[in-house]
Amino acid sequence: MKTTLEYYDIYPKVLSTEAGAVVTIRALGGHVAFEGAGKYRVTLVPMNEMGTNLREHGYQTEDAVYEDGALRFPCYLSAEQQYAVLLRKLEGEIWVPCCELRIYALRPDFFRLRPFRGDMHCHTCRSDGAESPAIVAANYRKAGFDFLSITDHGQYAPSLEAIRAYEAIPMAFRLFCGEEVHPPGINSHTIHFGGDYSINDLFRNHPEQYEREVDFIEQGMHIPPQVNAREYASLLWVYQKIREAGGMSVMAHPCWIQGEAYHVSRAMYRYLLRTHPFDALELTCGQSLAENQLQVSLWQQMREEGHTVPVVGSSDSHGTVNSQWFGLSKMIVLAEKCGKDDIIAAVKARRAVVLEQYGKEECPRVYGENRALEFVLFLLAEYMPLHDELCYEEGRLMKEYACGDREAGELLRQIGRRTEVLWEKYWA
Repeated sequence: MKTTLEYYDIYPKVLSTEAGAVVTIRALGGHVAFEGAGKYRVTLVPMNEMGTNLREHGYQTEDAVYEDGALRFPCYLSAEQQYAVLLRKLEGEIWVPCCELRIYALRPDFFRLRPFRGDMHCHTCRSDGAESPAIVAANYRKAGFDFLSITDHGQYAPSLEAIRAYEAIPMAFRLFCGEEVHPPGINSHTIHFGGDYSINDLFRNHPEQYEREVDFIEQGMHIPPQVNAREYASLLWVYQKIREAGGMSVMAHPCWIQGEAYHVSRAMYRYLLRTHPFDALELTCGQSLAENQLQVSLWQQMREEGHTVPVVGSSDSHGTVNSQWFGLSKMIVLAEKCGKDDIIAAVKARRAVVLEQYGKEECPRVYGENRALEFVLFLLAEYMPLHDELCYEEGRLMKEYACGDREAGELLRQIGRRTEVLWEKYWA
């Protein structure tokens, strides 16, 4: 966490370009306490603009008023961007720097959104993962996640098991239904996020109907000869059934090296990006840097060719304790609420920013639309560390509660919505 976050609290951190606000700076400890008799001043530096462009009026400067141990100043920011808040104190006749803080101004359409860190692809011991669904969910919250969909191989029930484990506890953390869909005889996998029933059960319980419906789709297709027609027809069937169930379809790990070859043929990957029958692409996941970068490279090239698709980042984790892939890939979604339909709408509107970070790398690689990405970079530095501290304690209590500790459940009922209170504080 940045030193300034430990020493000072500034709120709100996020302001609307169409409304002014009174911003408060509070010192966190006697070593940085403000003096009531002192004079303080803040200068607001728009970080996307050079000072030479503003020499007619100069940077916006306001006197900060001391009250109850804190400083307050009026703030109106008309341009969407990040601002450096330079706090200075008058000593004699010289304004001496105290600290540099950061705030962000958003136009109204983005200002009403909130950031939710999530993962739509993970596994438990109900398939080939390490821990039970309830423990997986607890460890995700402990790691700072706001939503999760458990997607065991060919199984929908484990996601319901996780939901039921915490249904009696009011929490901001959201668990959604899901599964990884494996059609018979088809190599490609699809993540089913949020639908009301299992797609795997459809072809498992009605195999003849599945074959007839895929036959019908295949007969009506005209596709390049290098693309496997049966596989493509099956995928079209899966994507459609997921939508009918009220869910979102995600093309999973196309460049995962499965055995000796890539999971999805290059011709199929390109054709799927070109035709875009799915809802979103899993741009990065829990696999090697080379595999993820290959997925990203082709996605970027297809964008240049005019084929833009929504993306998500997921871990495909098979364990949450001392796991190589847990948390490696994830995303922050900008949505009005942390609800299934809100998240799906945000992903489709390309307001998901994908994060990919290996080992001890200082900061993640980020992928997404520039406007959302720039805001998320601010949040990663100025907001998410505070958010994650709250999540850690909630996740620890979730695990104790799942293991039978009733007192942990009572504590969760008291603190389970603190992240909602946090963003109410930091959004003007």
